[in-house]
Amino acid sequence: MRQLLETPARLVETGRIHFGTCDRPIADVNLIDAQPFSVPLPRPLRALRLKEWQAFQLGTSRWFVAVALFDAKLLALAQVKIYDRERRSKHVFERKLPSWTMRAPRSLLDSEMGWTDGGSSIRFFNHLAGDRIELRLELPASAHMPALSGSLALLADGCEPQVVSIPFADNRGMYSHKACLAPEGELRLGDEVIAFSPADGYALMDDHKGYYPYVMRWDWITGGGHDARGRRIGFNLTRNDSIDPERFNENCVWIDGRRHLLPSVAFVRRPELQPEVWEVRDEAGEVAVDFEIELDGYVRVNALVVESRYRGPFGRVRGHVRGPGGERIVLDGMFGMGEDFYLRC
Repeated sequence: MRQLLETPARLVETGRIHFGTCDRPIADVNLIDAQPFSVPLPRPLRALRLKEWQAFQLGTSRWFVAVALFDAKLLALAQVKIYDRERRSKHVFERKLPSWTMRAPRSLLDSEMGWTDGGSSIRFFNHLAGDRIELRLELPASAHMPALSGSLALLADGCEPQVVSIPFADNRGMYSHKACLAPEGELRLGDEVIAFSPADGYALMDDHKGYYPYVMRWDWITGGGHDARGRRIGFNLTRNDSIDPERFNENCVWIDGRRHLLPSVAFVRRPELQPEVWEVRDEAGEVAVDFEIELDGYVRVNALVVESRYRGPFGRVRGHVRGPGGERIVLDGMFGMGEDFYLRC
């Protein structure tokens, strides 16, 4: 099982990346300062290979919302997805953009990431020094989504992050800061008001940077809800290019914001089942989770130097993970999203 390490002040020291899992925000996520390739590259070329994004998944008993600003340097993406579980209807805003339209921060303590264009804006205000993150959205109506506006405060007081740095090679890898926060506020979607509160909501966050291979691939599901005891549950299960998944992974469950690390997992997709199920398991029986697809989603781009084959379904979760003291944390009826991710960039 992974151990929590002392949080470094800087992710990179003298060109070398600190790898491992820690429990506090890193004050300077200076991954750009690493020399991750066999041939030393100047800073502009390293920046071109450094993928960076911030993403949030928010849920209530009725609604699921995913918001992301993704900068792959040769391709950037601003995206909002909203799913009404009651009506089984999905609304999507998606804009493919040049990389210079957004800039990812080097710290979550006091920073901002955003994209604006005329009357459209998606803005993240990171203030983890004050235990909060704010999301502000303003999007006009489009063919695929009614007008959307509003702001949310994601409260981090008492919430323990999982901050990982995972090697893909000797001095090349990824960083991610993930946590399950308590949301407050509301979004207005056309005539609907989507209200969030800690009593009926959860918010999962991912601040992410990585020197990924030319072909990026991973399997992932994340989601949450409230269990039978009324506790706010969030979970993250991923299989990526880690060179040692037992020591370096980003699998975790949060219980009322408290973090519990989970072991490495494997994914098995069962397309012969209707609806399709993704089975996620570990070797010791600590993770036995089924993700049942309720609504599929795809993003495909084929533009010579860039090719994306992204599958991001929404669905229900059943099964369990082992929590603190061996407690069986039941996930039946919770909701989330998955990714079958391929990007050549």
